[in-house]
Amino acid sequence: MASKKKAMVVTINGERPIHEVARDLKAAGFEVGQVLEMVGSVTGSADPASKAKLKKIAGVAHVGDDHPVTTA
Repeated sequence: MASKKKAMVVTINGERPIHEVARDLKAAGFEVGQVLEMVGSVTGSADPASKAKLKKIAGVAHVGDDHPVTTA
């Protein structure tokens, strides 16, 4: 049974260009949604079991769950 992908946000540490980090995230199985260069983050989705692998990519500072934002 395949694991369900979960929405995630990857924070970049600035050591490498964000588009290079996004490319490596994609190669590691992360489905890139948006590259938010101005805020240093990449949104997308991946199998939750791959978090540890994603955190080891050079240039990644943090990998966290994405939480929807709603307005009243």
